[in-house]
Amino acid sequence: MTCCRDDPAFSEAVRLYREGDIDTSLILFRKSAEAGNPVAQFTVGTILRSRGDRTALRWLNMSAENGYAEAQYTLGSMHYLGDMVKQSMEEARSFYRDAAEQEHAKAQNQLGLMYLNGEGGEQSDSDAFEWILRSAENGYAGAQYNIAAMYEDGQSVPISYGDALMWYTRAAEQGVTDAQYRLALMHYTGKGTPKDSAKAAHWYSKAAENGHPDAMYNLGLLLMEGDGIGQDYKQAMELFGRAAELGVEDAADALKLVRKQLGV
Repeated sequence: MTCCRDDPAFSEAVRLYREGDIDTSLILFRKSAEAGNPVAQFTVGTILRSRGDRTALRWLNMSAENGYAEAQYTLGSMHYLGDMVKQSMEEARSFYRDAAEQEHAKAQNQLGLMYLNGEGGEQSDSDAFEWILRSAENGYAGAQYNIAAMYEDGQSVPISYGDALMWYTRAAEQGVTDAQYRLALMHYTGKGTPKDSAKAAHWYSKAAENGHPDAMYNLGLLLMEGDGIGQDYKQAMELFGRAAELGVEDAADALKLVRKQLGV
C-alpha cells in the first residue's frame, strides 16, 4: 500500500494501518479519500466492506470512477458474486473490462472467462483467448493454467501441446497444483515433449505435496516401479493410503498390492 508522497494523511494512515491501529488509520484514510486520493478511497471502502458496512460501496465506486484498477476489479467481483450488491453479470463484465484495460491481470483472466462462458454479454472464443492470454503474459498463474488447458484441449484455439507445456510449466512454477499435475502427465506420456519419467515424478511430487489425490496415486505407481525415481515401497504405500482416503478408487487396490509385497 503505497501512494502519494505529498499526502501526509495517507502516509500516516499507512503507518498506523501496518501497526494494527485500524480505527485511527481509517480516520486518516477517509481524510485523504475526501481529498480525492483513489487509493485511500479504495482502502476506506475495503475496511468498511470487511466490517459489513454498506457505505463501502460509495468509496469503492468513487475509487473506480477515479480510475483505480484494484477498485474496478473488486467491484467486478462483488457484482459477479452478488456481494453487497444485486448480482449483475453485465456490471461485473463492465468493471472487469475497465480494470483489464489497465493491465490488471486478474481482471483480464476473469473477463476472458466471462467471454468464454457468455456471461454478462456475448460469448466470444476469440475475446476469451485474447484476454486470458494477456493475463497469462502479465504473470497471473491462474491464467497461465487456463491458457495451457485451452491449448491442450483445443478450446477457443487450435491444439498446441508445445504451448500447453510452456504455460503449464509457468503456472506450475508458481505453485498451481493442477498445473503441476497436468505438467507431470505431459512429461510422463510424452505429450508435447519427449517422455521423461523423472520430470513426471518431480511434478507429481510437487502436486502431491499440495494435496492432489491423483498425483499421489500416480507418484506411488512410479515409486513401486522405480520409474524415474528410486524404488520405495513404503513411500508408495503411504501415498496410496492418502490417495484412497481422498477418494481415488484404484489407490485402495494398489495399497493392498504393495502391502502384500511388503508382507504387512
